[in-house]
Amino acid sequence: MILNRIIKSFKVAGFLAYTSVTKGNSWVILLTILILVLVSLNLLFVPSLLNGLNKSANSVFVRFFSGNIIIESNQDNYLINRVKHLIPEIEGIPGVRAATPRGYTGGKISYQNNQINTNIYGIDPEKDQSVFDTSKYLIEGSYLKASDHDQILMGIEIAGADKTDISLYARSLKNVHAGDQVTVKYNNGISKTYTVKGIFSTDFYQTDLQVFVSSSELEDINPKFQNAANTIHVKTAEGADLSAITKSISGLKEDIKIYTWQDYAGGIISSMTQSFDIIKTILRLVNTLVAGFTIYIITFIDVANRRRQIGIQRTIGISPFSISYAYILRALFYSLVAITISGLVFNFYGLLPPEARFSFHFPFGVAYLISDIRDTFNTAFLLLGVSVLAAVIPVAGVLRSKLIDIIWG
Repeated sequence: MILNRIIKSFKVAGFLAYTSVTKGNSWVILLTILILVLVSLNLLFVPSLLNGLNKSANSVFVRFFSGNIIIESNQDNYLINRVKHLIPEIEGIPGVRAATPRGYTGGKISYQNNQINTNIYGIDPEKDQSVFDTSKYLIEGSYLKASDHDQILMGIEIAGADKTDISLYARSLKNVHAGDQVTVKYNNGISKTYTVKGIFSTDFYQTDLQVFVSSSELEDINPKFQNAANTIHVKTAEGADLSAITKSISGLKEDIKIYTWQDYAGGIISSMTQSFDIIKTILRLVNTLVAGFTIYIITFIDVANRRRQIGIQRTIGISPFSISYAYILRALFYSLVAITISGLVFNFYGLLPPEARFSFHFPFGVAYLISDIRDTFNTAFLLLGVSVLAAVIPVAGVLRSKLIDIIWG
């Protein structure tokens, strides 16, 4: 008996919701759905963009600046000795793909009337390419070779290359291009003229502020770098256990410090991730309130205009449950249609496909939208939940009133 009554109430509620949608003002329905679609798209877009930013920042930091593991010296001179013997030993550890040493010294680079103070890095070009992807992002000239002397490789933020839209153009050499000659005065007093062999642009300004010469050239400038380096950068296989590899490396030499890329980045990556999470939370709250107020206003206006009709429905025996559930069903219908449309637009026909071709550029790399299934489900449940709540509140206020007051106002 009770079950039959419940089923009957659901049927009546379904009928009331159906007639409300089919007989209602089509423009109001379309506008409501459109607003909810825009809210849903915003709820999907912002987390996807921030996920892309986070992944891009992590990726470019490893690919262009740090590698997966970084080794430094514990010595007072900051140099790792015996690197020519140490590199093969590191590369022999399971999970390690490649390792490359880097030494650096300070200097002043001059071109025409412009000059800039920076570190000049000495690299083994072949090994460096096996760890870093910098060589794939040349915009002028060619990459270094191990035998190169009197040749220098520059990041776009140092060279300028007449790219006035780069972040630090005003502080760069501004007009340097591949083939031009620049003067480098090292901190040890040696001054030398170099031909710019190539210019690279990775869209990661910490890398684009770097300048490279061959390791043999750096050894000629400063003999202390013979068989020595400031850092060793290690590239590991995907999914490799960094802690196990770090432990193995520590057994090869005593006077070294070893960092994973997360440790090397320090608080930069973690603070950025936390900031993104806060932004996502704030924007999600704002969009949720917009969706809730939209449903609430539509329901409130409808209930206000149909007070007498609701009173008559109760008089003829329609239960308050059926009336309130009808409004809930209508709100769920609006939300489900909006979620379906926004999901299709976002993932298949609108944002993701063109964005994969025309990506966002930020100072820490190129970012693509990354759609997370968890964010999609969170958006759906959040929108449905707030729709139900926003529909119940104005209806409950009317149903609590006396029947005679509802009918006669």
